[in-house]
Amino acid sequence: MLEKRIYEQRKKLGLTQKDLGDALGVSKVSICYWEKGIKKPSTKNLIELTKILNVSLEYLIGNDAYVVASEDESYGLMMTKEEINVIEELRKHPKLYDMFTESPKRVLDRISKNY
Repeated sequence: MLEKRIYEQRKKLGLTQKDLGDALGVSKVSICYWEKGIKKPSTKNLIELTKILNVSLEYLIGNDAYVVASEDESYGLMMTKEEINVIEELRKHPKLYDMFTESPKRVLDRISKNY
């Protein structure tokens, strides 16, 4: 999650790996390693990344869960922003959404067979 979010936010801001590395005082190779998940940034660099990329630490490390309450249910469900985005995109395809809600395991099994 961390590597994906560093990459996406860097791209969103129009920064190259070199730009981000220069701002942090590290090499572009370090940024590349972080984005590929080969290495992790130090705590100090994580904090600096949040400032440069203008995101919270929780978001950057993938701890940005949201509580989603069902309309008629008394419980909540923790979901990440990416999980919510998947559901929002799925809802744009009513037939597929209905198939998923009726039998999610069956649909996922069928998709898995094609990969």
